[in-house]
Amino acid sequence: MLIKAFLLNRCFQRFTTYRWLSKTHQPALFESKWAAIFANATTNSYLPSLPHDKQHEKPFVMLFPPPNVTGNLHLGHALTTCIHDSLLRWYTMQQKSYARCVPGYDHAGIATQVIVEKHIAPKKREEIGRENFLQECYRWSSTYRQTIETQLKRLCPLFDWSNAYFTMDEHLVNCVRDAFLRLYDDGLIYRDRRIVNWCCQLRSVVSDIEVDSKEINGRQKLFVPGYGKEIELGVLYNVAYKIIDGEQEKEIIVSTTRPETILADTGIAVHPLDPRYASLKNKFVQNPFDPQDRLPIIFDENVDQNFGTGAVKLTPGHDAFDYTLAIKHHLQIRTMLNDQGRVQLQSNHPYYQELNDLHRYDARERVLQILEKQGLRRGEQEQQKMIIPICSRTGDIIEPMVKEQWFLDTTEMCRQASSIVDDDTLKLTPSSKRKVWKYWLNNNRPWCLSRQLWWGHSIPMYHCSINTKSNDYKWIGAKSLEEARIKAAQLFPNIAADSIHIEQDQDVLDTWFSSGLLPVSLFYNKDSQEFPTTLLDTGYDIMFFWVARMVMLSLKLTNQVPFHEVLFHGLICDPNGKKMSKSLGNIIDPMDVVDGISLKSLQTRLDQSHLSRTEIERAKRIQATQYPSGIEPIGSDGLRLCLLSYDIYQQSIRFDPTQFDYVGRYCNKFWNAYKYVTEFALIDMDFRHEKFSNITYEQIENLVENRLVDRWIFYELNRTIGKVNDCLKDFTFHLAINRLRDSFLKDFCDFYIEFSKIPIKQQSNQTTKANVQLLLYYLLKQYLILYHPFLPALTEELWHDLTQGKQGYLIHQLYPTMKDTQKINHMDSEVVQMIRLIFKNSTSFKQILRLPRDSDVIIHFDNQISEDLTKHIESYLTEIRTITRLDKIRILRSTSSDTNLHQSKLLFRDYINDNVELIFNLNDDKQTRDLVEKHEERLSKQLDKYNDDLSISEVTTKFHQENNDMESIERERHRREILLEEIKLTQRRHERFVQLAKKRTIIEKKNKKQLK
Repeated sequence: MLIKAFLLNRCFQRFTTYRWLSKTHQPALFESKWAAIFANATTNSYLPSLPHDKQHEKPFVMLFPPPNVTGNLHLGHALTTCIHDSLLRWYTMQQKSYARCVPGYDHAGIATQVIVEKHIAPKKREEIGRENFLQECYRWSSTYRQTIETQLKRLCPLFDWSNAYFTMDEHLVNCVRDAFLRLYDDGLIYRDRRIVNWCCQLRSVVSDIEVDSKEINGRQKLFVPGYGKEIELGVLYNVAYKIIDGEQEKEIIVSTTRPETILADTGIAVHPLDPRYASLKNKFVQNPFDPQDRLPIIFDENVDQNFGTGAVKLTPGHDAFDYTLAIKHHLQIRTMLNDQGRVQLQSNHPYYQELNDLHRYDARERVLQILEKQGLRRGEQEQQKMIIPICSRTGDIIEPMVKEQWFLDTTEMCRQASSIVDDDTLKLTPSSKRKVWKYWLNNNRPWCLSRQLWWGHSIPMYHCSINTKSNDYKWIGAKSLEEARIKAAQLFPNIAADSIHIEQDQDVLDTWFSSGLLPVSLFYNKDSQEFPTTLLDTGYDIMFFWVARMVMLSLKLTNQVPFHEVLFHGLICDPNGKKMSKSLGNIIDPMDVVDGISLKSLQTRLDQSHLSRTEIERAKRIQATQYPSGIEPIGSDGLRLCLLSYDIYQQSIRFDPTQFDYVGRYCNKFWNAYKYVTEFALIDMDFRHEKFSNITYEQIENLVENRLVDRWIFYELNRTIGKVNDCLKDFTFHLAINRLRDSFLKDFCDFYIEFSKIPIKQQSNQTTKANVQLLLYYLLKQYLILYHPFLPALTEELWHDLTQGKQGYLIHQLYPTMKDTQKINHMDSEVVQMIRLIFKNSTSFKQILRLPRDSDVIIHFDNQISEDLTKHIESYLTEIRTITRLDKIRILRSTSSDTNLHQSKLLFRDYINDNVELIFNLNDDKQTRDLVEKHEERLSKQLDKYNDDLSISEVTTKFHQENNDMESIERERHRREILLEEIKLTQRRHERFVQLAKKRTIIEKKNKKQLK
């Protein structure tokens, strides 16, 4: 009675003194509070202060890849955020130096302009004027910057928000302008006419990353924005060109997919080894649309003899391949389309009246009609495979076009950026990306810097001429119009200032140029220790467009790398490996996972989107299949755990939404384990007293010395600590989480907590009980610290409850490191492993065969097992009986020959290892027989699945071997080893169930005979 009164009083004290935790893990109750604290971490007292001797150490600094200000975050942004924050917290808790990550937002020139133009529709930007349009862009970007910041903060990162940037901030604009002018003065930026990707809908150049490749197989119709009808693709037209050869009537038949560009042809190309055209060397043909236009026939080994007729027309003004050949063979370069994609001919052209100003696809139809009329069409055929370049921003078909633009000569910069990865001056992780890196940089071409947009960084170049109509002009690089006037006066010393016409280039810079300068713009300072930064993490898809260019520009402008290491992670895809998109209905908003959302709300959002009705209906069907009940909230910690559980080195990370439920249960298990330890196991221990706040590893090591299970969990945690630190160092977050999961859920929750209940409940040995309680308290603290980089809000909330704020924030704790492992007793591990297998197998078969509590079960050891192991397990027989709920389980040690068992007619032996088995004496009844038969079928199917997985693993390994991907080969090898072990275990178990089923049949036959 006294004990009960004491416990009730203790509970009352805790209830009135401390804040009571919710029954289950409900992130909505506490995550927003911690998100606000984390968001102000650089200005409040959340981050720990460094010891004086560490304050001048090289800091850990990262640049967060800036999201575009064009909408909401996606899972790719969420993954990048989780990676950055996990590393930030880990480095902060190591207390070696300060850690900092600077977030920001990219103005996203093309993407933002496209969206804002849709926003102001039906008005055109030309109608409202440049200044008003730019104001709309600033308003749009400001709104979405706030949205993105709110979303990022909900993911609980420790970003330095006080120094957040926007790529159109004044100081960044100045840095970009100064860098451009320096490169121009060095002769690296120049004006030239070259082939570019032209989007007629945008009326601008676009970069390669903004061009999607669409594969066309055979004839196919496609809708093109800005054109009122569908166009037919996948057709190869054969056209005859007359050979200029005196009086003889000869022709060469050319195959083309773009007959309209015949108007800008400057040659015909064939392969030098093609016997069909050997006699045509030094010959010319006649352009079908201009008899006076002589086109040379050139011979080049790059021509594909198997394409069409083997002869191709060359239109270097509208085809990248033709452009290359034209440069090589010194051919003329012409264009026949204007910026809007309409035919533009000189007024004296023979077909000016008939073709000029036609849309390029209307011109195709008309050109084919004229060729038919001239008798020059030679049929057409279906092209089996064709790659169409599509503008990712507008959906328009890209028009290769020769345009006068600003280019950056990257030859030397690429050479430097390529060589520095050889000696790890710049370390690329994973190392397999080095090959791709060098391929890109060793096959460089001039970088087109100008874009025909209004939104973006203006180009600091000024067009100076004596009068507006003069062709005698010069380009001047200047920081301002005033500086341009001063320089112009120097260029034209004898001309009055008011006679010099000066106009700034109306184009803007490629967004990748400004973002490529971010490390230099933000961190480069001669007195700063933050440059070069420590690490850059980003998706592998922008390796060349962003990462390589940052390296190139930094090496040129600072003679240093911008960061010491680059971590390339994979791209988030749906479970089928498809790219996530709104039109497919497989895109997931991170906030929907954090806060939860109903299916109705998901589909209402689709109705409000800009998708077509067909796309909306398709997306709704997919959503209804994937989320029939909507998405349950799992909080930011749950989303982080879910994302970091994937191998980020995989090129395509197949994100499975069914993981949400598992992660929710995982977090709830963590929550409940904490509540059990603090509210039940430690109920009579004043664990919040100051004397427990600084318990050391050495104290616990002495405390666990005399109890095997305590020793085992203590040293097993030590090994887990080492593994987690190694994984974080290698960026294998999924392996760190897997190890923590196994350690916390399997070792701590499923095993040690169950074991600890017996000495705590029995209270027969108060010293043992006190030691177990103190160990539980220590283990709980260690797990909270270990999990903190992955589950920051949950661990801070529980830490605050555990310590009542007396030990500061959790992040102030030193992250554990592995101690000396020499004291680990391998016998302890062997004993615990054996006990766990006994638990697992006996409990499993108790459920499968529905055994009563008083069933006769024997743990049978043969003489190969050491006596020490047997004795250790026998000492825990009480715990084994209690946890398995098999009161009569017993141990028998003997050889199989002298085993004297009181066997029933139906005896089952379950394999644990080669020397230990569990023997079940079963009741010979119909229920048992049916259960045996069902489980035998289940094991048979399981074996088939394992064998299928093994076959898949062999194919996967072969694929990785062909690609020389050593890291993936090692992963598959490890997976194969696990599969083989599972097959061995399952096969042996299956064989024993088959034997049991046969034995059952024999018994049934005997029983029938006896009845007769």
